[in-house]
Amino acid sequence: MKKLIFVCAIVSVFSLAALAQTPTPPSRPATTGAAPAAAAASTGGTGAEGKVAYINTAQFRQGINELKVRLDSLNSEFDPKRKEVQALEEEVNNLKNKIQTQGNTVSLQVRNQWVDEGTEKEKRLTRLREDYEALGNKRLGEVSQPVYEKIGKFLESYCQQRGIVLVLEGGAAQQAGVLIFAAQTTDITDDFVKEYNKANPGGAAPAGAKKN
Repeated sequence: MKKLIFVCAIVSVFSLAALAQTPTPPSRPATTGAAPAAAAASTGGTGAEGKVAYINTAQFRQGINELKVRLDSLNSEFDPKRKEVQALEEEVNNLKNKIQTQGNTVSLQVRNQWVDEGTEKEKRLTRLREDYEALGNKRLGEVSQPVYEKIGKFLESYCQQRGIVLVLEGGAAQQAGVLIFAAQTTDITDDFVKEYNKANPGGAAPAGAKKN
């Protein structure tokens, strides 16, 4: 089963993992001759049997310790880059404000210099944002994907042990209009997070985490 890199893709991973756990319907013994209509009706179909549940993966960011530690470390790693972008944004905004409020009080040459400077800084800001976004997505995959793969495997085992044959991602199902009603007892989020943390007590940043 192919697992996607980005955190938002965990919805599809979970859906596939849950569906894969649907048990094969039990075979029924062959009968000789035509079975009575009443007997056939009482036997019913051969559909899947088991529990249905939903899970809120948005809570993993803060609830699953192993993931939280990694993402917090990643945020710290990118903090200097965020500050660099914010500082350049402030410079661009200050120049725009300067042109707007003081542009008529200086010579045309000076005003044009401000405009050229602002244009150049805006281009640099755009490139900086694009570069850091690409790098951020790459590092996000490197840091979080191993944990999400573990989460997916743990969910399979968790569902098998509890007879759960289908898991919906609560947030995505609600947004898509698929989940209209669900009893509170079908929400496995808190219990799943607790059991995962018990089995995987993460607490250290990933080996080889990049420093700035």
